[in-house]
Amino acid sequence: MSESTPAAATPPTGQPEVLGVVDPMRIPGVDRARQAWDRLPVLGRAFVVLAALDVVVRALGLFGTRLFPGLDDPLSVITAFVPHDALILLPAVLVWRRRDAVEATPMVMRGAILIALVELLNAPLRGMTSGNQLEPFLGPTIISIAATFLMAAAWVTLAIGLRELNPAKPEQSTVGLANLVAGVIALAAIVNLAGVLLLPGADIGDPRWNALLQLNSAMSVLQIAAVAYFAQIAILGKDDVRRPSIARTTATAAVALLAVGWFVTTVVNLLALSQAAFAQSIGLGAGPIWLVIGLMTGPIAMTGLVVAFGLGLADASDGVASDTIAA
Repeated sequence: MSESTPAAATPPTGQPEVLGVVDPMRIPGVDRARQAWDRLPVLGRAFVVLAALDVVVRALGLFGTRLFPGLDDPLSVITAFVPHDALILLPAVLVWRRRDAVEATPMVMRGAILIALVELLNAPLRGMTSGNQLEPFLGPTIISIAATFLMAAAWVTLAIGLRELNPAKPEQSTVGLANLVAGVIALAAIVNLAGVLLLPGADIGDPRWNALLQLNSAMSVLQIAAVAYFAQIAILGKDDVRRPSIARTTATAAVALLAVGWFVTTVVNLLALSQAAFAQSIGLGAGPIWLVIGLMTGPIAMTGLVVAFGLGLADASDGVASDTIAA
């Protein structure tokens, strides 16, 4: 009775096989990333490339931009990239979630693309126009005003797109929460506008530049008001069972954190203006607390909105359908 021939042992990864062929070592996650890239529509790939290009431009300090992370400020590692690059990736997130997002939710896509482009181009354009020795503030300030106006229009467009998905009659508790959050953000906008109009502004030696800076500050109020409208619409969709619950909950929490941030900032600014001791206490002892509050209610909250869209905030296709590429 002949003995059985032993099976050839499979060489470990990275070792040569019988014919001398080396089995390549694979980096974990590379295959999955390649598959996600292959399934991402061209529009999404374009904004992924733009986000990567933005990081490179800021890392090289081109057009007066900077990346800002530093060892002396650990939180800067986070704020250097979010929500700035997350907002640039918003169109890619939408088409990653749903391939037909351009046709299914055109207003949402238009708002997202406008947000991404303004976020991408604002700083480089201001840097490119700041080299004029005769009018060093004119170009950057005009671009900043235009960018703020366009960003406000983008948030309103995004809100209109979401409004089309919302239920006709949301629950009364949802309506109350939406009005409360939007009202808090709108109140912050009104207080900021009052501060711009009533408090002395910066004096840089030229009445025209002073007026431009005041207009720039006033335009920021318009953007806050636009975010207030978006927050109201986002929360009004909280009861829409067609969209994933985690997306609706994430969006509600994110806009609520934004409202808390603007409310706290407004109250702190008013107290600091009226009480010098309070302002000094912020600078001496309570600085880290306000830093954490600002991080949670600013960059993290805004990034949470991008995550909510990735989870399906604008996808009412009754779950993961054939035209959806959710993870």
